[in-house]
Amino acid sequence: MHDELPSGIQEMIDGLRLNTSSDFCGLACLNGTMLRWKYTSGASNERVKRMEMRPGQDLVGTALRTGRTARSDAQSTGEHTPGRCPLMLAERLVCAIAVPVFQEGSVPGAVLLVGSRLPCTFSSDMIRQTEQVALHLQPKVFG
Repeated sequence: MHDELPSGIQEMIDGLRLNTSSDFCGLACLNGTMLRWKYTSGASNERVKRMEMRPGQDLVGTALRTGRTARSDAQSTGEHTPGRCPLMLAERLVCAIAVPVFQEGSVPGAVLLVGSRLPCTFSSDMIRQTEQVALHLQPKVFG
């Protein structure tokens, strides 16, 4: 299914999607200047795994650029809310949380995204849970 050796990453992605009752969960890794979705759970089609994207002004790009969690949900709508990324459009996600996954201390090298196809408001507990999984992924992705 994936070209990597079994490392528990797919299980963590599947578990996070189930534990947060989300429709989609994915891990995108930087490869040069492009992001590629290496692990996904709940994808509606296989296109996502072939999708490559440049980090832009969207939710994923904001998380990578700032090194902070970015979210787009019913509570966070406003002029400073990052836009929807190509993955969100392809998967019809209307709400999402994007959490950077760091390599070498302070440089984000991947993004963990949890999303919903229905309008929702993410609880602080759900955001914290996603951030915890991102921390646990760090040594697995960059170790």
